[in-house]
Amino acid sequence: MEDIPSILDTAKFRHLVLDGVNSIETALASLQGFAIPEYDELSLTYYGVTNNIATVVYSKASVVVATLTLTYSVQPPVSNDANLVNVTIS
Repeated sequence: MEDIPSILDTAKFRHLVLDGVNSIETALASLQGFAIPEYDELSLTYYGVTNNIATVVYSKASVVVATLTLTYSVQPPVSNDANLVNVTIS
């Protein structure tokens, strides 16, 4: 899990998602530096009742293989479409 994307890549990721890319996997595939291991389950958590994603957990046979954590300019975001500033992978 090397090569965390730069802030510009993070902005590109958000732009792709907001432009109708209906899959985080599709958006991530267009960014350089992300290598998500094989998975068979995807779980999203959101901040409160907003549309802002907090984490994306990838699992294979119920074992977590990667976790994305999204950070916004205001933490925690309290309104929809918050300004995404960072994505970390672990």
